[in-house]
Amino acid sequence: MSDQGFELQVRKEGIFVKILPDEGGSLAEIAAYLRERQIEDYDGQALLKALQERPAEPVRIADRRPELDRPAEIQVQITEDALSCSLRILPPLGPLPWPSVDALKTFLKEHGVVEGVDEKALADLANQKIAKQWVRVAQGRPPVHGKDAAIDYKIDLHQLRPRDVGESRVDMRELGTVVNVLKGQELAEKTPPVAGEEGITVLGKVLKAQQGKDKNLPSGSNTVVSEDKLHLFADADGHVSVKDGKLHVSPLFEVKGDVDYGVGNIQFVGPVLVKGAVREGFEVHAGGDLFVEGVVEGATLSAEGNLQIKIGVRGIGKADLQAKKDVNCGYIDQARVRAGGDVHVGEAIIHSDVGARGIVEVLGSKKGQIVGGKIQAGQEVVCETLGSEMGTRTEVSVGVLPELVEERKRLSENLKELQGKMAEVETNLGYLKKLESGNMLDDQKRGLMVRLTKAKFQLQAQLGMINDRLKALDGEMERSKLSGRVRVRNICYPGVSVTIRGMTYVVRETQRFACFLVDAGEIKVKSFE
Repeated sequence: MSDQGFELQVRKEGIFVKILPDEGGSLAEIAAYLRERQIEDYDGQALLKALQERPAEPVRIADRRPELDRPAEIQVQITEDALSCSLRILPPLGPLPWPSVDALKTFLKEHGVVEGVDEKALADLANQKIAKQWVRVAQGRPPVHGKDAAIDYKIDLHQLRPRDVGESRVDMRELGTVVNVLKGQELAEKTPPVAGEEGITVLGKVLKAQQGKDKNLPSGSNTVVSEDKLHLFADADGHVSVKDGKLHVSPLFEVKGDVDYGVGNIQFVGPVLVKGAVREGFEVHAGGDLFVEGVVEGATLSAEGNLQIKIGVRGIGKADLQAKKDVNCGYIDQARVRAGGDVHVGEAIIHSDVGARGIVEVLGSKKGQIVGGKIQAGQEVVCETLGSEMGTRTEVSVGVLPELVEERKRLSENLKELQGKMAEVETNLGYLKKLESGNMLDDQKRGLMVRLTKAKFQLQAQLGMINDRLKALDGEMERSKLSGRVRVRNICYPGVSVTIRGMTYVVRETQRFACFLVDAGEIKVKSFE
């Protein structure tokens, strides 16, 4: 019998202890074990010496007293959930037998353990005389809970899919993505619920299992459910939205209030109308025009057409607005704005980063002020007031926009790469055509010639698109060079820097009714008109 790095041996000559090498064991552990076995009259000095020297032979620490002989003690440990039971055997003192398998079984029954008994574990305990170690001898079966019915959305709208965040709750921010569908397209599929299986404890108590709950397909307007109730289809062409947990197919997209947690992010291939505000952190992407009747906070907006914001943008440094065409807005405060056309603002542009390929105009009111931030325009910047009495740093740049230069550079690199590929394809085709003319073209080379011919047509198409875009960029950049100017109808304050075609003019004195333009190779200040 061994435990904690020592063996206790009971002989006729006395009680001996053997300290096992390199297996730990301490005086306190051995003393506690001796007290547990009611062996109190032992030689502490001999025990301490044995621990220090760890001799190969057992050391006698006490007289043998037959009246202390006792049978093995079986201890039981059942987990709180009653799914596991372990036994530990304290060996007998004196010439008494080790518990048999039958004795262990009887012990278990006396303690109510009737299920999941491990016959092999009991045999190991009895035959190998495993002492003072907890050994699992019975294992219950936990219940297998059923699975609720699940809805698998077949359309690519991860944000539209209700995302559970708790019992009967969903993340409302992720319910607003717009996805176009066609009539008859599958929207969702239901997986039926799965029944649960009961479990049982080692004490024979049945553990009930939770049964899977059923749920209906989220069928809303302009949708239809299949006969087997497992599939949901669109019953009309349109875009999908979520309302009251159901999928609806609508031909038009309109937000009657604010874009917030009640609506979620919006992404639609056509025009979008928001009759309220767009709150901080939300996104609206329109494939056509985008019109917002309220305020835009720190949100992200993009439009393939025009972007019109009736009131204005209160961006708090987080708003990002982009439009392929024009941007029209009441005011812009701490926002980033990019327009493929013009930017027209009524009241003011304040501490913002605004860029337009055409004109940036702030003339809709007597204030008409641009103050702080950076303004870039391909053709012209015009306003009532530029800068502020406080000398706020305000940068205005007109002429060729940096993004146009970067796009032209990227396209030129792509053009060179494609031209190299085209030359390689034409060389290989020329070789194959020579083989063909001499009737030396086998099936493998003929297939290669077909693939190369197809690749040539694809490269020609790509080269044509790039050349057309480069020609358009060159024309736009040339027009920007001819028309770049900054006009201030009222006051331009010191602290403003004006850059035109790479040249910079820093305003050091208040200017009135001024027009900044390039004349004779330098920026000059002339009259507004």
